[in-house]
Amino acid sequence: MKKLLIAILVLTCIFSYAQNSFAATDEEIQALKQQVQQLMQRIEKLESEQARAKEELVKTKESGSLGAALKVDLSNSLSKLKIKGRFATGYYKSGSAGSFSSGSFEMPDAKIQFSYQPDEINTVVLRFKLDNGATGVSATSPLLDYFYLSSRDFIPSLKDTPFSLSGRIGRFKLGFGEETWSNNIVDGALPSTSAANTTVNDEGLELAGKIKLDKIGLNSLGWVTSVSDGNNTAGSDSGQGKAFMGKLYYTPIDPLYLSASYYDSGRLKSSDSEISIAGLRTRPAGATDWQRNIWEFDTRYDFKKGKAPLDPLVYSDSKAIIRLSYGGFHDITSTAGSAERAGDFAFIEGMYNLTRKVYAAGRYSYVDLKDEVTASLNSVTANRYDRYSLGMGYRWSDNTLLKLGYDWNKETGSSTQEASNDQLTAIVTTQF
Repeated sequence: MKKLLIAILVLTCIFSYAQNSFAATDEEIQALKQQVQQLMQRIEKLESEQARAKEELVKTKESGSLGAALKVDLSNSLSKLKIKGRFATGYYKSGSAGSFSSGSFEMPDAKIQFSYQPDEINTVVLRFKLDNGATGVSATSPLLDYFYLSSRDFIPSLKDTPFSLSGRIGRFKLGFGEETWSNNIVDGALPSTSAANTTVNDEGLELAGKIKLDKIGLNSLGWVTSVSDGNNTAGSDSGQGKAFMGKLYYTPIDPLYLSASYYDSGRLKSSDSEISIAGLRTRPAGATDWQRNIWEFDTRYDFKKGKAPLDPLVYSDSKAIIRLSYGGFHDITSTAGSAERAGDFAFIEGMYNLTRKVYAAGRYSYVDLKDEVTASLNSVTANRYDRYSLGMGYRWSDNTLLKLGYDWNKETGSSTQEASNDQLTAIVTTQF
């Protein structure tokens, strides 16, 4: 390329000066030589810069491109990662037989959840519990709470039909009963749960969806079903039977919500049950093989219903809410000489928004064992356990609340001495 440019320059000079019959002076020839020399220096500089650019491009392809690609991928990954959590802390004071007889500052609830959505269908959810009484799924993962894959509308052929379908697989909370999503002191209106507090976290597979009934003038019917391990054994279920949970929910008119739930733990052998009732998970005395069946009916009615979702309850903008629940359970055993165990439980709860910032709430709940059988109900040996709860809350901000509550607890039954375990609770809660 350099030789070609030199030749062109020489020819140009020759022809330009040929018209003047080669009448160039010595000064003009010297000036042309200087111009040619400057052009050659510029050509050499351009060639040198071009060579360096080629070397840098090769290095980028060999080593730098991977780093650049990783930066792009990392940026895309972070955009798909979501973090949320909740937190509660405050002061507890109970009677002499309660957990906080001397008064104590506690952090009873602290959760942080990470959700990663690699595509439009799937989301991986990982949640940790960080409260001051944190216990774990196993000794190897003491802080793990939830870990599951959620898939939404994963069958494309159902998209234009009246049916929707989503699923979860892993460890998660099963949607049994009405109290399921508000049985924590952050989402609940009161800083305490019902006496029964029927709840279950387990490893398994869940399918859920809705059936549209608008063509016949009705609201959609929701359903949930799951198959899980059922027992409280750490790690695998050691060959026990599988638990089944089914739930139907329906809104016949907009403010009225109804649901019905059923749970069968399957054969538990000598293991504890994952689903608890008033903290009771253990097998009947002397049983070496048992199973637990539970059913529950729930209803909720919102007066002057607002725009907020059903859950969390405490953030509702309805003028007032009333909830009722009634259920029963049966602990079945085939072990000779071991008595079966059965009972029922219920609660009625109300919340009233005095202003946009201030609300009042109350609840009555109980769990009752049949045939004078006694067991450890909320850490007290009794045949029946009743709880009366009153409280109020102040919405300090959209996500932070101050809550005050008092629980009167009463235990009855043969040879049962009522415990001094009433409790005052003053806490601050927040979600993010």
